[in-house]
Amino acid sequence: MNDYEIRILSEGHTQTVIEAMHLNDHAAIRAAQKYADGKPFEVWRGLDCIYGPPANPRPPNLPPAPRP
Repeated sequence: MNDYEIRILSEGHTQTVIEAMHLNDHAAIRAAQKYADGKPFEVWRGLDCIYGPPANPRPPNLPPAPRP
């Protein structure tokens, strides 16, 4: 498992920071989608931003997170 930091953004600034362990990048991004609930977000693994503005690198074949 890897340690990830999820940053939920509001008006371009970090509003919420969540630290969590996930099996892989895909799982961390899916969890972040649920936490963010439509707001922009970033996912960090150590010093590497694996998802988020400005480039927003979306892994291929990643469907939207299911709504509760």
